[in-house]
Amino acid sequence: MDTVVGDLSTTVVYTAEDSTIMEAQKKEVHLYGNASVTYGEINLKADYIRLNWVLNEVYAIGREDTATKKMVGEPIFQEGQSTYNTKEIRYNFKTKKGIIKGIITQEGDGNIRGQRVKKDSLNNFYLAKAMYTTCNMEHPHYYINAPKIKLVEKKQVISGLFNLVISDVPLPLGLPFGFFPLPKNKESGTSGILFPTYGEDAMRGFYLRDGGYYFAINEYVNAAILGQFYTSGSWGVGLESSYMSRYKYSGNVMLRFNRNRSGDEVNKILKNDIRNDFKLSWSHTPKPRGSSTFSANVNIGSDSYNSLNAADINTYISNTASSSVQYNKTFGSFARAGASLRVNQNFGSIDAQTQIRKNGTTNVSSDFNFGINQFSPFTIGGQARGRWYESFRLGMDFSGNYGVTNTLAAIDTSYATLRFIIDNPIDTSRLKQKVLAINGPNLPTIFDNGTFQGRYSIPISLPNMKLLKHINVTPSVSFQGELFNRAYNYTYQGNNRIRIDTTEAIYTQYAYNFGAGMNTRFYGLFQVRKGRLETIRHTVIPNVSFSYTPDFSRNRNFYQEVQINDKGEKRTFSKYKNLATGGNGRASGMVNFGLGNQLEMKLRSKNDTAENQFEKVSLLDNLSINGNYNLLADSLNLSNISLSANTRLGKNLNMNFNMNFDPYIYEAYPGSTSGVRVNKFAITHGQGLARLQNMNFSLNTSFNPAARKVNTEQNKQKTGASEEQLEFIDQNPDLYVDFNIPWNVNVSYNFGWNRTGLAPSNTVQALNFNGDLSLTPKWKITVSSGFDFAALSPTITQVTIYRDLHCWEMSLSWTPYAGSSVRASNYNFTLKVKSSILQDLKLTRRRSFYDSGGMY
Repeated sequence: MDTVVGDLSTTVVYTAEDSTIMEAQKKEVHLYGNASVTYGEINLKADYIRLNWVLNEVYAIGREDTATKKMVGEPIFQEGQSTYNTKEIRYNFKTKKGIIKGIITQEGDGNIRGQRVKKDSLNNFYLAKAMYTTCNMEHPHYYINAPKIKLVEKKQVISGLFNLVISDVPLPLGLPFGFFPLPKNKESGTSGILFPTYGEDAMRGFYLRDGGYYFAINEYVNAAILGQFYTSGSWGVGLESSYMSRYKYSGNVMLRFNRNRSGDEVNKILKNDIRNDFKLSWSHTPKPRGSSTFSANVNIGSDSYNSLNAADINTYISNTASSSVQYNKTFGSFARAGASLRVNQNFGSIDAQTQIRKNGTTNVSSDFNFGINQFSPFTIGGQARGRWYESFRLGMDFSGNYGVTNTLAAIDTSYATLRFIIDNPIDTSRLKQKVLAINGPNLPTIFDNGTFQGRYSIPISLPNMKLLKHINVTPSVSFQGELFNRAYNYTYQGNNRIRIDTTEAIYTQYAYNFGAGMNTRFYGLFQVRKGRLETIRHTVIPNVSFSYTPDFSRNRNFYQEVQINDKGEKRTFSKYKNLATGGNGRASGMVNFGLGNQLEMKLRSKNDTAENQFEKVSLLDNLSINGNYNLLADSLNLSNISLSANTRLGKNLNMNFNMNFDPYIYEAYPGSTSGVRVNKFAITHGQGLARLQNMNFSLNTSFNPAARKVNTEQNKQKTGASEEQLEFIDQNPDLYVDFNIPWNVNVSYNFGWNRTGLAPSNTVQALNFNGDLSLTPKWKITVSSGFDFAALSPTITQVTIYRDLHCWEMSLSWTPYAGSSVRASNYNFTLKVKSSILQDLKLTRRRSFYDSGGMY
């Protein structure tokens, strides 16, 4: 290693592996073989470098390999964090100007190339015969061709006339000039046009969808404005954005509006051809830190949005959506508080004529809570001394809820149900359930039917005890109450008629109960010792508990005893709850019982030299029976008996099973298809031990020869991606098609049967599967389908073909069967440039980033 100072401001350090030749007369140094020159933040490497300290100039070039006839050791010029791959370079250290041939420089996700380049002292580059591309191949698959490009201080690119070239074929797609701002770092991405996808919709015709403009605002915030157009006249607009603050939070927002015009002539005649749909989604995820958290998971939309616009099958068939916005805060280790807003939607049923969902229901509730964490009042100075009574703990919880809904529940005024006649004027429109459209005129009615309810409780933990060394005994005491904003007063009017008066104020009702629970476990061992099988162990976990709630029906502040007919019969009604949910406040003595079972075997290791000589294998994860018996009820004391089981068969087959048995019989009742449940055991009437009421059984498995394991550190070095980007890919594998996996299959079978009383039974049975197959290293096909045995028809079926074009990605999705004319025969074609990160990981995004609001 040698140095030169000369007329420069700092030392020039140069090295060469082969030889260093100095010409003193010309004041030049010739460096051969892996040569390197360093001057401050500037570093130049090449096979040959010539350094002239009179002109303060350096010249570098590679050499041709005589065996391969290819150039090797071509110059790599690095200034600060910027690196330039070149074929030949001449650079002046003093003026900071240079002449470069064949430059390649990485800018964001793309790279700029030029055959001849000049660099000025302001760090501007002037490129002749230039191209811009995101393809990292030596000969790119596509590029933007421009005779001249100016790269201004690595902040922006200014271009003259340019056009698009694909596979060396120039296309007439271009502009007379261009201005492209460059991101300050790779994470922020680059702003640009989003090309739409092409396809056909069975109802709205051919379309261009999700085209628009992407704004790379900075590395923390991005946004996209999108649009879609259909040949039927339908159109839509959308705004989508992602944001993040490192170590604090991340989130995304999506707002869409679609005006759908059906091309079906029948819908036009019925005037059902125009619909306005919208969707709002917002996801905000905080990083755990501090004493407070704010999170949001909002997914609100019109009834028909998913069925008309969703690309994902699971979203398309989904009939419900839930949203919540929550704030929670802790005050040291003693208190906590929180508030939330929740929206639950059911999008309604599919109209037989239009094949579109309607009459959806929406429930909105605001909740708040405050609590004092449990503490031990008998622990002196916060230090336990081992006394039994120090386990006594208590706390306090208070919560409130105000809810509104556009569903007005039916008011059952029939004498057969109530055994009396309501004397109040009855809104006949409320005799059946009523769903109101959410609009301005209906809002007063919706809010008038809103309800408020508050709850408070004092949780008390008592010391646990041991009985006969092996039985755990846990006593319990609880006190809870409720707040209401209205009260009911019942007055008998004679002639079997009762008038109900309502008063608005704040009222409270409380209750308390006592109880105790016992549980233990014991084992049965079966010694086998045949082959690898050593032992089978059966674990039995019985539990029983008792709770007693005193009689509050005589408390006239909570309940009212009312005469209901001229015979003098009386009933007890709640003063704060309606007739359907009020109860009677009578005492209850509930005995809960359960029996759990687990089965596992111990196998000898296949390898005698293994670290563990034995391994445990579960045969039955759980088989449990549960029920309860009310000692103080006047009838129907025994509850339904539930039986559930789950296990894993082998390594991939998961099984879940549950059944529910009713021990009582049903008798026919006028006007009811299910009949009425009576206090007679089924076993005493020749109907078996109990009546099967419902049963569910499911099997699911997956087959995958080589699941992708993400090595974050290796991929970070391989792609240059940030940890957040790789973490997003790792946590959302379903969003990507992985060409590294040759094939993947997921299969599930679901069977459901239910029958209430004497009503006809209902059976649901379906087999679903989805999977993908790599036909070649660049082609992959995915299929999602199934069969509905109850309907004797296929389930919604979708076939998608993916083609990895290295720097581009192509997909064609087709829905051959959907059970609906709205969805059937739809197809969608997408061709777009792929992120450089996904190029290196050999992944293809299933949908565009803005479909799910992700950043990457």
